Amino acid sequence: MKTIKTILITLLFAGFSTVSNAEFKVGITAMGLDATGNSEEMSRGVEQTRSEDIQGVIGSFFIEKGFDTPIGSMAIGIDVAPYDIADVSVTNVRSCGGAAACQTNKATVEIEENYGGYVTMGLGDSGAYIKAMVSHHNANVVSTDIKNKTTTDTQTNSTYPDQDFLGGHLSLGFERDMGGMFIRGEVGASEYEKVTSKSSTTRTTVTAQIESGTHARISIGKAF
Repeated sequence: MKTIKTILITLLFAGFSTVSNAEFKVGITAMGLDATGNSEEMSRGVEQTRSEDIQGVIGSFFIEKGFDTPIGSMAIGIDVAPYDIADVSVTNVRSCGGAAACQTNKATVEIEENYGGYVTMGLGDSGAYIKAMVSHHNANVVSTDIKNKTTTDTQTNSTYPDQDFLGGHLSLGFERDMGGMFIRGEVGASEYEKVTSKSSTTRTTVTAQIESGTHARISIGKAF
């Protein structure tokens, strides 16, 4: 989704160049996420589902420009997590019976290219604000392993294409000025798109989604 990245950067720098009374801010953020992960596998007519609680902490940095409007103070910005936020191995032990008897399937997934664009709007002069953000992510299946327990051989692995997906985040926050520096706290809700991927053999389709998420962020930064 290079188009989304291009749009975010264009909007941000367009704001930089056209608003004369804008304030420039940079900083770092730690976000804690508590969500539910749901997945489904359909293979050879057999459906399996799984649900897991997901908790984690994600670090990122941000750059933004603030400006005054007739309806109050606003800011536009970009938030980037410059690393893979997950490197997870999933094992699926198939029950005996049928063509896929006694197989153990294992896949390793990384979540890459994590960045987003956001808009904030101040709520009066109290330091409170609301924030709406759209984030981009890429799910990359880096390896798969299929082993039949009845033999010592590992079968030919299926491959899965990378899948881009978006997240939506709505937050209520508060910022406190500390004399050139500032600190922020935010709480809110997060929801992510469902990801669907079909194996290279076309016999297996996997879907996954992170949903019903709540998040808390704490940020520290500097204004220029």
